[in-house]
Amino acid sequence: MRRAPAPPLARELRYVPRAVEVVYPRLSFDLDRDAFVVWLRWVSLERPPSPEAPPSQGIRVELQLNRNPVLGPTIAYRRELEPTPRLYRVPKSRCAEVLRVASRRGLLDVQLIIHGSIANAPYAALYHVRDDDAELTELPGTPLLQVQPSTPGDRWHVAGQANLRVQLELIERKRLRVLA
Repeated sequence: MRRAPAPPLARELRYVPRAVEVVYPRLSFDLDRDAFVVWLRWVSLERPPSPEAPPSQGIRVELQLNRNPVLGPTIAYRRELEPTPRLYRVPKSRCAEVLRVASRRGLLDVQLIIHGSIANAPYAALYHVRDDDAELTELPGTPLLQVQPSTPGDRWHVAGQANLRVQLELIERKRLRVLA
């Protein structure tokens, strides 16, 4: 007994392809009041003979906006990170320059990169803050990006990066100057 061939699937379903639109989260950034802050933490898993040995251990961190470095690469040394986590504020002038150019296209690629030693479990988080206080050591809320590599690149080194693409909306206030 022979079976009749099945009709082609395309004729059965009448498939019509449609264009798919990719939607990115929106980031509203006030150039006068907002800032990006990178928070670094060091968790030491080894016990060297003294806090200064070895003194050069640390975490290298870099923040890029549309592939333009706005923070770093800079190194936070172990002796700076062991007592408390450390905050790095992205320089406002450099950040504003990159964001103004990015706003023409409306998209912003954010990339947070860290390198560290496998023995210290490096962790970095990027926050978008408004009206930040210079005395902060902890930030409430969920970071925009966070990186904690768990797989070593080689015997002693770990590296990680987190990427995010957002729709950028700039808030710029017009300043009027009174002329006497």
